[in-house]
Amino acid sequence: MNKYALLPDLVWNWTSLDAPRRNEEGALLAMLAAIAETGSVAQAARACGFSYRHAWGLVRTWEERLRQPLVNMARGRGSVLAPLGLRLVRLDAELKSRFAAQLAAAAAEVRRELAPFMAAESARLTLHASHDPVLARLPEALRADGVELELHVLGSSESLASFAAGRCDIAGFHCPQGRLGESLWRRYRPHLDPRADVLIRFARRAQGLMFPAGRPKPLKSLLDLTRPGVRFVNRQAGSGTRLLFDLLLEENELSPKDIVGYDIEEFTHAAVAATIASGAADAGLGVEAAASRFGLGFLPLAREDYYLATRRETLSNPPFQAMLNVMAGAIWRDAMAAEPGYDARGCGRVIECEAAWRAVKSPPSRPKR
Repeated sequence: MNKYALLPDLVWNWTSLDAPRRNEEGALLAMLAAIAETGSVAQAARACGFSYRHAWGLVRTWEERLRQPLVNMARGRGSVLAPLGLRLVRLDAELKSRFAAQLAAAAAEVRRELAPFMAAESARLTLHASHDPVLARLPEALRADGVELELHVLGSSESLASFAAGRCDIAGFHCPQGRLGESLWRRYRPHLDPRADVLIRFARRAQGLMFPAGRPKPLKSLLDLTRPGVRFVNRQAGSGTRLLFDLLLEENELSPKDIVGYDIEEFTHAAVAATIASGAADAGLGVEAAASRFGLGFLPLAREDYYLATRRETLSNPPFQAMLNVMAGAIWRDAMAAEPGYDARGCGRVIECEAAWRAVKSPPSRPKR
């Protein structure tokens, strides 16, 4: 591995809508991240727009160059990342999260500056959104209809701030029900104008504690995170899941100082689940689908709604209409309903901002755990 200087770089991608927009190293990192997410090289290849043969060839080529495995085949568990592969994915996610807002702003600037020289991009949408493993599949689903959905993963608050600043067409964010939701809405509301903006219902999902299924003493409450020997892995500061965890701690009168590993951060639900499954941590907060994917135990702590915010005027745009049609279609809803912890009812429905704010107060608050 000493032949290679593994240095991150800013890379231009000038490609057609249906072509992969990555250099070779970027393609490899995207493949590794998709393998971590799906546990399948075949599924990861489809998500990245590669053939199965090309995907395996890319991985094997870099394994030879780096002289270490990147992916391991595990009987009964599909494909899992080897330690170097996992470390590369973590570093990539950390750097992208750190510079996500700046890179998203740069992409908007490039499009704006070059617009006079280019044909109108009527089939492109820009989405800045909090990470969700199901939402991550939407660009692939839309590509089949000729719509390019440019997804940048930011925290919920960052996504809404970017939307308010006009840097994206759509912002994805999530909010729990009851008292916890009321607290988060106070952060979100300044970024939305009820007269100009509307929300699209994406899903209702379960968030909770993920932990090894075979633990001798399974986790039964947040208080169990303070037990001796329990190592927690957190989401990054600014993410909606991190905000939710902090609110849960406050509601249960716990301090971050009580949690061993509170300052250890990962950048997606799958990364948290993979860290726990590898034995590097004993618990983390995430969606039930991620826990199920990695064979982990799951303790539900909150039900939350995931919304997509957009301008009213955007609703009539053909690319946006195509997105709504995909979300409302039976194929997409069936795929979402098959994911543990997801409720697909109402997916694609337009909701007024004020109605969503009122609805969050309707469900009874969860009792303290």
